[in-house]
Amino acid sequence: MRPAEIANQEIIDAGKKLQSTGKNITGYGLRRILGAGDAKRLKSVWDEYAGKNNAERNADLRLPAELEDLVTELESKLIDHLRPLTVQIYEGALKAAQRQVSETSRELKQLQSDVEAEIQDAKTIIEELEQRLTHTTNQLQESTLELKQSQEASYRFERQAIALGAEVKQLRENSTYEELMKRIIALESKGEDD
Repeated sequence: MRPAEIANQEIIDAGKKLQSTGKNITGYGLRRILGAGDAKRLKSVWDEYAGKNNAERNADLRLPAELEDLVTELESKLIDHLRPLTVQIYEGALKAAQRQVSETSRELKQLQSDVEAEIQDAKTIIEELEQRLTHTTNQLQESTLELKQSQEASYRFERQAIALGAEVKQLRENSTYEELMKRIIALESKGEDD
């Protein structure tokens, strides 16, 4: 925080100068005389000085004896009226505080009930999700087992197909050989007949 540009005493002197001219003392009036400073601060320093000055002047005044007796009597009556009034204000404040505590307690109970209901709903949702997760996990395991079995069966069928392909090839070769032999025999027997 930067230091004040103008000392408090300078502000008070400027205020006294304005006061002597009969003008109202404002922050901007003080600033015009001083040539610088924040108007709010200038006015604040002056108001503080003027308040203290008035309090000191009032403390120096002496009342006449009759008026002093009247003030003392009024003080006594005021104290007599002040106590019941204070008790009444206190009772009102106490009732208002109790009502506020009761209302806050009721709101707290309602909030607690709402939170418990939300927690119960959340537990139900979690249980449902856990059941679905268990069911999905079981299905995944079953599907994985089925896939493995299908892959094994596919591998066996593929090997069988390869074996059958080899047998078919062999049979074709054998079949062609046998047919050739039959033709040769048939041709030979025709040649003998001729």
